[in-house]
Amino acid sequence: MGGHLFKALVAAVVVVLGFALWYEWYWRSKGLTISYNDDKVLWARHRRQVYVPSDQATILLGSSRIKFDVDIATWKEEAGEKAIQLSLPGTPPQLILHHLANDINFKGKVIVDVMELQFFAIDRDRREKSAREAIEYFDNETPAQKTSALINHMLESKIVFLEEGLLGLTRLLDDFQLPNRAGVNGAPEIIKEFRTLSFERQGFLTPIFLSDTLLQQRQMENRKKSGGLSTRPSLEGESLEKLFNELRTSINKIRNRGGDVIFIRPPSSGEDWKIENIVNPRPRYYNALLTSTKTQGIHFLDYPETANLICVDGSHLSPQDAAIYTRHLIKILRKEKGWVFTRNSSNPVF
Repeated sequence: MGGHLFKALVAAVVVVLGFALWYEWYWRSKGLTISYNDDKVLWARHRRQVYVPSDQATILLGSSRIKFDVDIATWKEEAGEKAIQLSLPGTPPQLILHHLANDINFKGKVIVDVMELQFFAIDRDRREKSAREAIEYFDNETPAQKTSALINHMLESKIVFLEEGLLGLTRLLDDFQLPNRAGVNGAPEIIKEFRTLSFERQGFLTPIFLSDTLLQQRQMENRKKSGGLSTRPSLEGESLEKLFNELRTSINKIRNRGGDVIFIRPPSSGEDWKIENIVNPRPRYYNALLTSTKTQGIHFLDYPETANLICVDGSHLSPQDAAIYTRHLIKILRKEKGWVFTRNSSNPVF
């Protein structure tokens, strides 16, 4: 009896190990490389890094645009300091900004990405789910969870298929979609070749995606399907003023402790820009945000070097253009907005 159980155990181990090896080989053969799971655990690890002097780091808040468009390696090279990435895809940044403002130990510099369709959405409570979960995890993380995160990091740095958000078994089952009933829309497709994520939470469009126009078109269609290009009404009137007041309060808290906040509007193009400009015209939203909160801003259209950058999928820059955008952003912050960085770049960006 014991021998049969041992043989069964060995057979099960061989099957599981064989499947894992095949699954790893399969995705590597498709051109996918190491990518980290973009979850609340990794977010919390970087949230703990914000307590450095303000001249040694800048915090990045927003949705996926700032995650792809501000290149962390270029930032470190040009500014001589860290860029700590705390943005969350598909999520307005306000809750995280308020969380930093209410943390009396935080005294740093913050850049906030304004993606209007999310920033001024009337359904922010629904869109802020990821931010609430990340903040709750950070506030209550246990030593055991921190240890588990370290182990996961060691494994994720070696094994491609452990990027659960894209390649987990749940995502594998999602690929086998059954037809929906008439009038019922299914979940948007997850394009596994779309992006990779570094341990610093830097998003990169993959070489596969950059070279495949069909994948790019599928990604744009997915965003329409998921509401990423929604024409639904945005905040107006008293609700909009309430948002401005809340932001002004948080920004003043950070400034009173010696920090600073600036808003940026990264590039978008094509249908994305057309819809965003119609739903949230700049004078009524972006400009009003700066005026009401008494905060400086950097809009990509105001500078010829960034106005002509084209987003591959309408919403995100290629890694090469992200490096260009980052260099110009640092130059503007340094020369026009009075931000002081550790390094004064001796290399011209033009």
